[in-house]
Formats: sequence, C-alpha cells, structure tokens
Amino acid sequence: MAEKPEFDPSELQGYYAQDFEIDLSWMKKPTQHQYRWKCLDNRWQSSHRRVRNGPTLLKAFRDSTPTDVYVSTSSWLNPIDLPRLRDEEAAYPILLDHLVVFDIDVPPFCITNMELARQSAVKLYDWMKDRDEYAFMHVSFSGSKGFHLFYEDLQREKFQIPDPKEREKKVRTERKKLLDLVASAGHTVDIKITADTRRIIRLPGTVHGRTGWKCNIVDIETLHKPFKKWYKQLDRHDNAIKIPRKSTTPKTTRVKSKVDGEPVNVQTNTISIEVSTHVAGTKNRSALMAWLPYSWGAPQQAVTRALAYIEDFKFGATAFWTDGERTLMLVPRAIPREQLIKITRKLKINTLQRELKERQHSWVRITGKLSEEHDWEKELLPINVLGKEANAACVWPWSRSHLRLSSRMGLSIESDEAELAGNDEPSIRIAQRA
Repeated sequence: MAEKPEFDPSELQGYYAQDFEIDLSWMKKPTQHQYRWKCLDNRWQSSHRRVRNGPTLLKAFRDSTPTDVYVSTSSWLNPIDLPRLRDEEAAYPILLDHLVVFDIDVPPFCITNMELARQSAVKLYDWMKDRDEYAFMHVSFSGSKGFHLFYEDLQREKFQIPDPKEREKKVRTERKKLLDLVASAGHTVDIKITADTRRIIRLPGTVHGRTGWKCNIVDIETLHKPFKKWYKQLDRHDNAIKIPRKSTTPKTTRVKSKVDGEPVNVQTNTISIEVSTHVAGTKNRSALMAWLPYSWGAPQQAVTRALAYIEDFKFGATAFWTDGERTLMLVPRAIPREQLIKITRKLKINTLQRELKERQHSWVRITGKLSEEHDWEKELLPINVLGKEANAACVWPWSRSHLRLSSRMGLSIESDEAELAGNDEPSIRIAQRA
C-alpha cells in the first residue's frame, strides 16, 4: 500500500486536550510573546491571554483544534492583539527583544533533502560561532523541510531607544545587515524570517499539520550526525507520515481522468510570468539569466558553486533567488550572444545555451506557478546580490532592463549610469505550461 503523502490534520482533534506538555522554558519570558495557531477549519486564532507556560497555552486553545502552532520571534510589552506593521491607527507596540532565527528549508520533505538541510544548519552554526554578539539558544527540526536556528542578541543598546518605532526600525536594519553577511558567506536561509520583527515561527513541541511530525529541539551533538541515524527518535503523532527516502515529486503534474470508462492521463497546466534574457533595445545582447542545473545541488550548494564562476568570468554583481528546490541566477550584463553561448557551454547551463542558438534568447520563469486549482507553487524568495567586488573588472555594460527587473524582484543592484545598455523595460510575458 502506498504511503500517505500528507498527514490528515483531523487526527489532531482532541490531541492537545490529552495529557500533553509543551515546554516553553527555552524562552526567557513566555508571557511577552504572541501565540497563534491555525485551526482545523483553516481559520487563524491568537491567544487572548498571556501565556506563562505550556498548560496556560493548552487552555488558550479552548475548543479549537490547532493543526499548526506558532510563536512570535519578538517579545513585546503587550503581545495581545498586536497591531500589524502598517497599522497607523493603533498605538505603536513596544518591542522588548527580538530573537535571531534562521529558517533553513530544503523541500520537498524526504530523508535526502533533510540531510542537505542538516548539513546547511551545521555550516551556519559553525559560522555563527565566530560572532560573539549572538548567543546560541537551540536548533529545532521544523517537522517538515528543515531546521530553525535560534540565537539571543547580546547587543542591547538598540532595545533602549526611547521611540518604539525607531527602536523596531533599528532592529530590522541590523537583522538585514546580518542576513547580507550570512548570504555573502554562502548560507541559504529564508530571508523573510530573520529580519521581520512581526514574524512567527513554529513552536517546538507542537505537531506539523501536514506531516504529523513534531517540531523537535535537537541537541548540537545530534545535529552533527547524519539525519538518517537519528530521525526515527524524533517525536511525532502515532499516524505521522513515513518520511520518503528520496523526493517522489514528478517533474510534470498529472491527474487521472476517464474517457468511456478508460483511465487516461491529463496534464495539469500552470501559469507563470516569464522574462526574456534579451537586452531590450540592443541587437544581439543577452543577460545571463537561468535556473541553475539540478546537478549543482540545493540552493546553498548552487550559490557556492556560482560564486566561483562569478570570480572566474568576472561577472560582477549577480542576483540569486530560490523556489526552495532550485536557484535562479541573474547576471544583469549586456553580453554579446556568441560570447554568452560560449560561457553557458563552459558552465553547462544547457537550456540557455540551446535556446540562445535556436531562438537568440531564452524565456525564464520569474514567479511561482499558479495551478488550475488557483494554488501557488514554487514561489520565489530573494537570496542576495553577490560578487559586487568584481564589478570593476567586468568588461560588459549593465543591462538597463535586467537591473530594473532585479530591483522589482526585491534585489537592487547599484550601477554606473554611464555603463548602461538597452532600454528600461524588460520583455515579459504570461506563459501557460503543462
């Protein structure tokens, strides 16, 4: 019998009402954090009382059935009914502290990918040991796709800024600087988590609603061992899914249908936005924009490998995004097509090389995929702009249109106005693919 691809969240009915414990002792003051959870009917609820320990949180659930439980990475003077960042009418909340949390995900959920995520977590942990301004707290297995590394910020000056708005702004600015350093060192983390003071993260000790595996705190000694040697010791629901050894996600999504009683395969179409590599307004120049080959590895490994090529070819500032599985790279330079064909041949970026030969440019996906069921898949996350130190050595002008594109996609690149080629607007289309 085939294994269930997802855990049935209805299995959690009454689960937290049993003799259940959630340990909040890793937090200095649990009462200063916000707690939110997703319910069985997909509604979101927040705790309307301060939570001082696990039993208090269980009482806050009341008659709801939480499928996924989260806690704020920030602590607040009043965490109840916390206003949104853009809420101009409510009184500005007072930020007391903000944990530094790194989220490392390597989807889809399988043993092979969890090993890659574990290796990435270990590398980041080792790198952070040299940063005395942060104290390691713990690392947790999220229950699906990866790990969360928690750190305490020992630099307390910014939390003494009198103006609460300026205080929070200063914290966010420092977190973004830290993220730049992390990305420059070749570590791939979810940039939405670390710098966002209003972000919530999965609460250790609670069940992941799609897998049935608990978010488990893992000791560092265990983290340094291969995932396959210890994952079976992790806490989980009795009916949690079995973690597949390798990804079973097919390259093309198909659904079964019937014609005259006979089963047939029907491809499910997806819609996304694509951009041309051609530098608009030039005759034969293209930017190097492509999804890096699967053989380059997970995002962190792919970016590390790309950095070596940036240095070898003197590309200069290069932007990177990821959809969680693959890495999108953009060198926003106006490179003569024949030269770019030779470069892509050496890099073994075969799709771009072939399409430059056949069509003189390539269409590249720059958004997630919208399925016919109106579900978004493979949405892009910006990683960083790397290789800036090679700008002066690059012989090609900037592609004006691809610089603008990169900025619109969340990664701005500074350039010399005298070295710009082509028009402002890139060539963009909406594409439907099977």
